[in-house]
Amino acid sequence: MTIVDAAIAGDDRPTVRFFLTDGQGAPLSPDGVRIRFVIAVLQGDGGEYRDYITTVQTSPDTKISATQAAAEDAAQGTLEDQGGGLFRYTFEKSLPQGYVRDASHRVAIFADTTILDVAYVSNDVLDFVPAGGAPRATRDIVRTETCNGCHDPLGAHGGARRDVRLCVACHSTEITDFATGETTPHIDPDTRNGIGFPELIHKIHRGENLPSVESGHPYQIIGYRQSVIDFSHVAFPQDIRNCETCHSGGAQSDFFATRPSRTACGSCHDDVNFASGANHGGGPQPTDGSCSSCHLPDSGHEFDLSVVGSHTVPQNSRQAAGVRFALLEVTSAESGEPVVAPGQHPRVRFTITSAAGDPIPPAAMNSLSLVLGGPTAEYSAQDYDGNGTIVPGDPSSPWTPGAETFKSESAIKDAQGPDQSGAWTYTFKAAVPPNATGSYVIGIEGYRCAAIAGANQRRGGSNCDGTADPNGNGREDPGEVFNQVRDAGHNEVLPFPVSAAAVASRREPVAIDRCSVCHGVFSKDFLVHGGIRNETRYCPVCHNPSNDTLSRELPPAGETAMTSPIDFKVMIHKIHRGEELADPYVLYGFPTGKFPNQTSTATNFQELLYPGDLRDCEACHLPGTYVLSPGAGILGPGVLPSTVRSFLQGERDKTVLDVFTTPPTIAVCTSCHDDVDFTTGANHAAGPQSEGSCVDCHGVGRSLSVERTHFPGVAREARILRPNN
Repeated sequence: MTIVDAAIAGDDRPTVRFFLTDGQGAPLSPDGVRIRFVIAVLQGDGGEYRDYITTVQTSPDTKISATQAAAEDAAQGTLEDQGGGLFRYTFEKSLPQGYVRDASHRVAIFADTTILDVAYVSNDVLDFVPAGGAPRATRDIVRTETCNGCHDPLGAHGGARRDVRLCVACHSTEITDFATGETTPHIDPDTRNGIGFPELIHKIHRGENLPSVESGHPYQIIGYRQSVIDFSHVAFPQDIRNCETCHSGGAQSDFFATRPSRTACGSCHDDVNFASGANHGGGPQPTDGSCSSCHLPDSGHEFDLSVVGSHTVPQNSRQAAGVRFALLEVTSAESGEPVVAPGQHPRVRFTITSAAGDPIPPAAMNSLSLVLGGPTAEYSAQDYDGNGTIVPGDPSSPWTPGAETFKSESAIKDAQGPDQSGAWTYTFKAAVPPNATGSYVIGIEGYRCAAIAGANQRRGGSNCDGTADPNGNGREDPGEVFNQVRDAGHNEVLPFPVSAAAVASRREPVAIDRCSVCHGVFSKDFLVHGGIRNETRYCPVCHNPSNDTLSRELPPAGETAMTSPIDFKVMIHKIHRGEELADPYVLYGFPTGKFPNQTSTATNFQELLYPGDLRDCEACHLPGTYVLSPGAGILGPGVLPSTVRSFLQGERDKTVLDVFTTPPTIAVCTSCHDDVDFTTGANHAAGPQSEGSCVDCHGVGRSLSVERTHFPGVAREARILRPNN
């Protein structure tokens, strides 16, 4: 659908001309295409639209009626075929007498059709002035392509509404019945929740963290045929205080700061009652007019009453000096050569500086660990102690003593230096495994605690370094500092040879900057593992095919259980597949309490809602890294099967009963398609399947190749046209 122009006819009925074509521009017949039209008027520059077409919605449950925005179906008005794919639609609805002819109006079309079970959608919007000339006023606060950074694509009301410009034409905070002139709040009559765009979108995205939801009141909208849409479980994928994540790209995107309002602010802070002044430091606030007298756009200060200052994310505070790691070189402690042979100890040179470049000694860090892992073909458990025994698991867990999935050593006390260049040196106590070949890596992680004055975050309980509340009373007392953040460095990984072979890095199917599109900056806007893990090249050192939840899973003593894989290529797919998984995918936090009387918190990722289209592999993957190409990617040399175990939980230990492995390709595919059983052929059209024959159907260029059955990545602005099936 492409709108050509719009006008208001002599009888005050709006008309719009548009092209209806296929993806290559060839004319289409409207037969089988559902086409709907909206006409709305803008209430001043940056104001809200008021839809001229309305309907009265009465709840069969509450019996409450509410006027709501509506659209016209093409069958209601007059649709004329003008040839060559060009059509002219005349609305059934006439604009009210006295409508403002020099105001900016918006005409919008949304259409959809289904061909061979695939739904195709198109939206288009045109702003015009009935009296003629270009619109002088606009509303350009949030852009569709910004939403489509996470949403792939944004879609509502069954998926036919995909353009924010269309959304705001209907979802106004107030609605006017132009037949009577009465203006009322635009609400859902069942819940009485407002459905204006500012309130609706803020509340949806804050979801489970809304004060009202945390106090036990679900946030719901009652939809078509009384369907209950519960947004109480929506989790925003980064810090909700990052207003510019959504408010960017538009000419008026700064309105969140320059035009604060009770509706917008109260939608996130829905425990504030502006009428009574409850939970509002400024007391009652009857209008929006004086909001900006206290809430300046940006005072330049953090954590004050300005809009930008009050939404400062503590980890992004300018008061944190920053931590920058650099791994310079790895040599053998025994020979001094760059090849660290089996049985030798790696020695690593590194620097730590602030963001301004000032040196930070290791002793000034609250946590600093150097990690040894390998081989780079596929990280896995190794015999780092040289005792001939390999125990996979977390080496810091008391339930898997001697675990050797990787080696992590603190460098705070034992680092030597600095040398004349300002670098420090650390020699590993662990040695390169006796049977090592190829390349291994050194990784680095750590943080120092930064006191952030004025930080509007919860205090009490523990300091940022994990030490307990000194007085044990759970509150801040004189002399106790709890307004701290972990100022974490970005993880670095440096490969080094353990044989004469050239240095090789692990394959890189994903990149952290792709994760950041939704999650923001790791260790700042999105925190995992206490906020100190933030690089996709570093994660697989621990999250490798040998590792599972054995170290952290704590069923009752005497119970037999099955672990979950934490192999990166399986874990990340399963987490993002979330609610679409057929079976629960459960991970466990680090055990708490005094060993052996410990507990571990379980997280079932079937509760996670992915906002995009899972078929768009390039939302996360680098181009070409998700296809099945012999000798490359998951079919490359040395890629290992994923491992899980059945075990018996003891009072002080665990007994592994059996070990199960899944070949790499099948492990990756079934991490999303977990209802498929390749052994029996269940839910697999080709029946039982072995690892080696996957490429016969799904390899590059094949009829059912991954690149054909999964959508290729497209630009954010192009996602609005992505088909659904």
